Amino acid sequence: MGATAATGGGLRREIGLWQGTALNVTDMVGIGPFVTLPLILAAMGGGRALLAWVLGALLAISDGLVTAELSASLPRAGGSYAFLREAYGPERWGKLVSFLFLFQIVFSAPLSMASGAIGFARYLRFVFPAVPEGWEAPAASLLCVAVTLLLMRRIGAIGRFSVVLSAGVLATLGIVIALGLPHMKLAALRFWEAPVVSAPGIPPPGVLGGLGAALILAIYDYLGYYNICYLAEEIVEPTKTIPRVIVVSILAVAVLYILMNVSIVSVLPMEGAMTSKSTVADFVQLLAGRPVARAVTGLILWTAFASVFSLTLGYSRILWAAARDGNFFRVFARLHPTEGYPVVAIAALGFAAAVFSFLSLKVVVSAIISIRALIPFVTQVAGALILRRTQPGLKRPFKMWLYPLPALVALGLWGFVLVSPEKGFKATGLLVIAAGVSAFLVRSRLAREWPFAGAAGQEILTP
Repeated sequence: MGATAATGGGLRREIGLWQGTALNVTDMVGIGPFVTLPLILAAMGGGRALLAWVLGALLAISDGLVTAELSASLPRAGGSYAFLREAYGPERWGKLVSFLFLFQIVFSAPLSMASGAIGFARYLRFVFPAVPEGWEAPAASLLCVAVTLLLMRRIGAIGRFSVVLSAGVLATLGIVIALGLPHMKLAALRFWEAPVVSAPGIPPPGVLGGLGAALILAIYDYLGYYNICYLAEEIVEPTKTIPRVIVVSILAVAVLYILMNVSIVSVLPMEGAMTSKSTVADFVQLLAGRPVARAVTGLILWTAFASVFSLTLGYSRILWAAARDGNFFRVFARLHPTEGYPVVAIAALGFAAAVFSFLSLKVVVSAIISIRALIPFVTQVAGALILRRTQPGLKRPFKMWLYPLPALVALGLWGFVLVSPEKGFKATGLLVIAAGVSAFLVRSRLAREWPFAGAAGQEILTP
């Protein structure tokens, strides 16, 4: 089709609605729900864990509507980087806030990729029990390297491949839900009536105890609904396609997560489900036997691989867009001379993820939410409200429904994560922000830029 021509920056528009939705779904699902489900059940004391999945969906759809409005108004590669820079002023505070977003990406992006790879390695041992436990980290690291090599090709081929990957993702959830539907108990939907269960070694939560910890994990499982924004300059009709992809993918994934959770709660003994390292495989084995459980676990591995693939693709475009605009190291703006993909950005992220794969999954997930809660999520929602006031005439092909309710709900839920007893905003996030501010001030001072000089239009980062 004619829309495949390269954009002014050298990228090609070859991703349509279904390919974009496929990328978003694979990014959102990943290995997350398969490894966090027992942790969420344990945090909430059993069936009440459904509340965390519902609130996670509410946060995702609310924040997603905000993101959809921003992406339709500012359809630029880099997603949040472009939104923050515009909302807070490209020559003043927008420089700092967008720089902080880029700075945290250097840490949070490889951590997100590593989380999928670590989950892959953990489930690999269910299929191949002979694999020593000590080999999990090297296997996860090798997966990151393999994904990096696969992404070294033009975006059209990647878009088609994403549809194949998403088929495996949907098949995984579909089989689990299909097995559980005949055994589903409607009482499981009344999560507020679920008894509090305490597994050995896990203290029982209070009335709402554990919700903070459970919501942090649930949010992690929904992350990725914004991934399509990072590919804005490779999307066909981005002002229409991006909002549709965001809304469709969030609603689809929310329904799948809730159905899977209710099915498992209806079948597995709660104490076992809360302590198992392979809850979904145990669920399938109980209903269909060990051979089918191993086959489904193979699909879970497929899903984990697809997630790492999609994450690496999206985050590489953030670094590329920032470098192209002169706000990150110039080397990241380098495209392959014939295929047009950001070769340096992909390689750098893949290498960092391979290193982070040697951390524990719990540490990785906690660090992701801690680093990203304030920058970009809270600042991006606030930025959308600021743009509504400062640029009322900005063309908005898509407007968030029921404005400003989605923005307020998103701010409220992100605020709960930040101040919950489990403290989603830990020292890790503060350290990254402090280091980012320091780096920004040093570079601005050396370049005689804002806030040390009034010269407008200069670069934040020197090549």
